[in-house]
Amino acid sequence: MQSYTTYKRLIAKTVIISLLASLSVAFLYGLYIKKRAVDDLARIDARKTSRMAFEALYSAMEKGWSKEDLDAIILRLNKVEPKMRINAYRSPIVAELFGEHSTDKQVREHDPMVLRAMKGEEVLTGDDEIRYLYPIVVKKECISCHTNAKIGDINGVIDVRFPVANLKISLTTMINSFIIFFVLFTIIIFGFLYYKLNSLLVEPLKQFLLMIQEIISKNDMAKRVSLKTKILEVKNIENYFNKMLDSIQDYYEKLQQLSDRDYLTGLYNRRKFEEFLDYEIKRSLRHHHQFTILMIDLDNFKYINDTYGHASGDLVLKEVTQIFGSNLRNADILARLGGDEFAVILPETPYENGYAVVEKLRSRLEGTPISLMFDQITLTASFGIAEYPEQGENIESLLTGSDLAMYKAKRAGKNTIARADQSDQEIAAEIQKKGEFLRRAIDEDRVEPFVQPIYNVSNGELFGYEVLARIRDGKRYMAAGQFIEVAESLGFAPKIDHIILTKGLQRREEKGLWDKQFFFNLSTNSLFGGEYVDLIQSHYARHPKGASHGGVTIEILEREAIHNVNGLMEIIEKMKELGIAFALDDFGSGFSSFVYLKYFDTDYVKIDGEFVKNIAVNEKDRIFVKHIHQIAKEFGKMTVAEYVEDEETLKILREIGVDYAQGFHYGRPELLGS
Repeated sequence: MQSYTTYKRLIAKTVIISLLASLSVAFLYGLYIKKRAVDDLARIDARKTSRMAFEALYSAMEKGWSKEDLDAIILRLNKVEPKMRINAYRSPIVAELFGEHSTDKQVREHDPMVLRAMKGEEVLTGDDEIRYLYPIVVKKECISCHTNAKIGDINGVIDVRFPVANLKISLTTMINSFIIFFVLFTIIIFGFLYYKLNSLLVEPLKQFLLMIQEIISKNDMAKRVSLKTKILEVKNIENYFNKMLDSIQDYYEKLQQLSDRDYLTGLYNRRKFEEFLDYEIKRSLRHHHQFTILMIDLDNFKYINDTYGHASGDLVLKEVTQIFGSNLRNADILARLGGDEFAVILPETPYENGYAVVEKLRSRLEGTPISLMFDQITLTASFGIAEYPEQGENIESLLTGSDLAMYKAKRAGKNTIARADQSDQEIAAEIQKKGEFLRRAIDEDRVEPFVQPIYNVSNGELFGYEVLARIRDGKRYMAAGQFIEVAESLGFAPKIDHIILTKGLQRREEKGLWDKQFFFNLSTNSLFGGEYVDLIQSHYARHPKGASHGGVTIEILEREAIHNVNGLMEIIEKMKELGIAFALDDFGSGFSSFVYLKYFDTDYVKIDGEFVKNIAVNEKDRIFVKHIHQIAKEFGKMTVAEYVEDEETLKILREIGVDYAQGFHYGRPELLGS
């Protein structure tokens, strides 16, 4: 297992090493300076002393002094510096001509240093005491007296001895030496520190930045940082960054799954299904294959929701998913398009084979009882088949053909299989008729905003209104449930949303209801259009008191949000910055509601009326409402209860602590100001 150090330890270690290195180098360099000074200065001083002694002796010899006179001169020289001793030894050449000195012969024969000097070598030796032997070389002027010698011979040796302490070291030499030492040592220390910091800090950080750039450029959330380091803090950065990447990757994968799949059933959603359909069309065109697509709509599913509740309806959808999935091939693509509508792609499957698969699905669904609370139900579905390329050669025509076939199966009595053909115009005409009705209603300005009041539960004051779409048809008004599905399928929903939002905001301005909150139901297609942001901002700009924002809330439905979770999260974030609030509508109707509470930064949670309307008589519904309210509060959301139809229900909501409520007890939807 690799051991790591900390920056604190590294710095302390570096300082201590640098200090020890400095002291060691200074000590060694001091010894070197001392040795060099002793060698150089001893040689210089000894040479000077020897020359002085020689010159004194030579001057005496020129005057004809005797050997005793010369010894007396040497004695006097030794007295000048008591700790310094000077001796002069004659060479054999001088002894031959002028006579042998009593001790010279013995010294020449037994002192190796003198022997070396007699051969013409300057000798410097000694540690505590310096000994310098200076050979006297015969020169031209010496030959007149020393007739038996020739130039270059050695006439004698001057032996100078003195203690090291007597040396006078040059101040300039010392200063220059230490300047050079300081500069060189500083360069070495800084080089060492640079190497350490570069290898232990800079290089790991460079690796870290390069890996981050690679992760960003390749959008590779699976890649992890690996740094070559022995520093604990750098290793901790690596570990924590990788843990952060783990969390981001997990979050990204969940968002990707929400973007591609239906959260409740785990099946592909409409957007992903259309991608697969486009791919299959291209593949079949290239290889000349036929394939079949199915549209499946559960029969009487609304009855299950109304009778057993939306939570039970979700369980049924999961059971149906299991039944369909277990009776399809691995290559077949099963998707939930929304609500109780499913779709299947059967690759490389012509109509005849596809029909056999559909009949198998139909019979298995019909023959599989589904346990629901204390009851068992049998479910059926209507199946529509379209074949490529017979019923269409592109996504739009295939989807339209399978939709028409499904409607045909519904009209034939449900629990049947139908195939659209060119002569089957009845259903298409019906859809076209409804579309024409919507188109005329929009063109003739018969789309009107109705409002239902929302009250503060605790003090009974009017809090705001939910704005609802209605179509005026003669003297009556059609509720949204009668036309919204066709509007969405034919692409009229964004136009209707625009009209309701425009008129609703206009009525708010006309009535001066700036202090009331207005709730609008906008489809996600409308939200992604972007023009509604400008519409709301213009409304805010007309506030009589110059308020910059506030008062508009957009409600999000689960069936809308499920198709593009990623994009919707971004839209909510941007629009909230502009003062636009958001509410989760029909909260609790599906298991995915709690997931959206986690990911969507909404301001309000509207509790599904299916739980609210029976809380006075149903203890389970009361528990549901209570816990939904508590969870919403934990997330910092305000709660709005729907379907409040009597005083007893309102009283229970007040005890629970629900913030706001709407329903027939407070007022039915109506034209604002009517």
